[in-house]
Amino acid sequence: MTEGYEAPLFSKLAELGIQYQTARHEAVFTVDAQKEVVSSLSGGLTKNLFLKDKKKGFFLVTALHDSDTNMKALQQQLGAANLRFADAEVMTGILKVEKGAVSPVAIMNDAENQVTLALDAKMKSCDRVLIHPLHNQATISIAFGDLMKCLSAIGKEPVFLELGEAGAAPPAAAASAPKPAPKPKAKQGGQQKPEKKKADDASTVATDTSDLGITVKKHEDFSAWYQQVITKSGMISFYDVSGCYILWERAFFIWEQIQAFFDAEIKKLGVKNAYFPMFVKKARLEAEKDHVEGFSPEVAWVTKSGDSDLAEPIAIRPTSETIMYPAYADRIRSHRDLPVKLNQWTSVVRWEFKHPTPFIRTREFLWQEGHTAHATNEEAEEMMFQALDLYERVYREILSVPVEKGMKSEGEKFPGGKHTSTVEAFIPANGRGVQAATSHHLGQNFSKMFNIYYEDESKQKSLVHQTSWGITTRSIGVMVMTHSDDKGLVLPPKVAPEQVVFIPILYKDKDADKIIQNAEAIYKKAQGAGIRAELDARTNYNPGWKFNHWEVKGVPIRCEVGPRDVENGTCRLVRRDTGEKVDIQQENLVTELNALLEKIQQSLFDKAAQLRQEGIAKISTFAEVMPALNNRKCVLAPWCEEEATEDEIKKETQRLSEEMAQTQAEVEEEGAAPALTGAMKTLCIPLNQPEMPEGTKCFWTGKPAKSWTLWGRSY
Repeated sequence: MTEGYEAPLFSKLAELGIQYQTARHEAVFTVDAQKEVVSSLSGGLTKNLFLKDKKKGFFLVTALHDSDTNMKALQQQLGAANLRFADAEVMTGILKVEKGAVSPVAIMNDAENQVTLALDAKMKSCDRVLIHPLHNQATISIAFGDLMKCLSAIGKEPVFLELGEAGAAPPAAAASAPKPAPKPKAKQGGQQKPEKKKADDASTVATDTSDLGITVKKHEDFSAWYQQVITKSGMISFYDVSGCYILWERAFFIWEQIQAFFDAEIKKLGVKNAYFPMFVKKARLEAEKDHVEGFSPEVAWVTKSGDSDLAEPIAIRPTSETIMYPAYADRIRSHRDLPVKLNQWTSVVRWEFKHPTPFIRTREFLWQEGHTAHATNEEAEEMMFQALDLYERVYREILSVPVEKGMKSEGEKFPGGKHTSTVEAFIPANGRGVQAATSHHLGQNFSKMFNIYYEDESKQKSLVHQTSWGITTRSIGVMVMTHSDDKGLVLPPKVAPEQVVFIPILYKDKDADKIIQNAEAIYKKAQGAGIRAELDARTNYNPGWKFNHWEVKGVPIRCEVGPRDVENGTCRLVRRDTGEKVDIQQENLVTELNALLEKIQQSLFDKAAQLRQEGIAKISTFAEVMPALNNRKCVLAPWCEEEATEDEIKKETQRLSEEMAQTQAEVEEEGAAPALTGAMKTLCIPLNQPEMPEGTKCFWTGKPAKSWTLWGRSY
């Protein structure tokens, strides 16, 4: 809960007798967003930068939101060399706050005094200042003198910086100021132009769409764009436990479609659903050394019952191998008990310390996890690839997303497993790979640890061979990132809660009731044919507002019905993905809609596949790596597959990324955190291997290459 984050600060303020005012609000990640939700408070609005220099010193700079904080000026006044933004993960580790929640009081968590606190000298002239109380779902107004009193009490004396004005309009504000959503284009072919007409009661009709539309561009600020798309479309709300999110019915509907498809397919393979407890004892979790080491940093522990300490901490499952397999050992006795093929639909908790990203990297997520036991290695291998093939089909057939099927490297495989197969997605807009789903061949490692033996026909005891495989709600995030655009969400028809929305186009001098009745009639016709349809006959919103409203939500088709359509028995279909329009006869509505929905589903996949192909750079030397990464690409490179080299490549690409960030920071103004950072790692060794010419060398070691391997920055 947010109370847990703010409690130490509020306790200290109470101890010091310091008064403050609090405004609670939804999570905000920019000064502009904060400005919109703190109108009830008075005080100077502040911005915060967490920086590091060449000597690995850290600086927390707090300035008034309209002060100039370009790197050169800060570098000079702080006496720092090569000042640049520090990684969010490093900041969280030191200050114990997430990105977007930084404020000067976060310095109280700097237990090892690694950070220099620097304040804008102009803050001294403010009676009060506005800061976050260690999380970004609240803002407090505190007297500047009381802020200094608090900092002094915790032994953190700041330095003061003389910063100039950023100008009449701060750069950050100018960059992210909301822009009115574009008005619908004029109709072609003699169709009416509703946006230029007045509705029945203009004084009560909503026409302003500026609050509905997406106000940042996908290719300019991907993170802010993504946050707006998933929140403004009604998919997600932020929760007061960091890294956890509310999945509204629109998001959950998509998960239900994935679930329905996959559940039906695994049942064809003889897999049955079951459910196992979410808690696991420490001794059981630690039974498999490599496994627990792989998950240990992410395990959440229950240590209390009420006010009493538990005799033994209990873990909340990060995955269920150690929960399920002791039960398998009790169940399996003979070859007649095999195979065991079970699946469960559930949630798991992994207490990520990296910057949370809704759907993609969260502390709790929904998934299915299949666990099977077999008499032979070959049967387990077949099961692993059967599950992998189904994951590829989920992405291709349901979500219209292309993925690469492959094998994980030794360094990236499932902890404790024999080998891991994977489907890897790629997000062209930010050049990052995403592990979309995995299927593991566990071999006999877990069966040995948990004594899962069976007696074969010759009465000999043997260990079973096992698999585990899973897909999560991360799949929804991959789909959103792949298809959505600057207008909002774009949904493949197979997962859209509404596949078509019917909108009557009303005019002051026309019979509104007649138009609405006609729209309702064809809406019911579509609905009766099994098409998921919505009728928006609200009269207090004009057509332009409705168009924007449903575009943001990603409805694949809009069907417009105006007075001329009523006379001619026609209607207009508008595609969400391309904006293409077509006029059809109402009598052909169902046939036309079904054909267009199928066309959109395939078109989205084809477009994504082309962008993905363009985003892969085939290289042969390491010198080609950084230019490709910095051009938002992943790389396909010949590799010797030596495990130690993967870590070397990670470190070198991280170092080169940091050097690039330093260079950029030296020439950019405030807000210029490099968009393309991070180490490169293996994504997968594709199952579909291009031909490798004889004598091909590893792009890193120069030794003979064993495979073409897909590398990239990733989530």
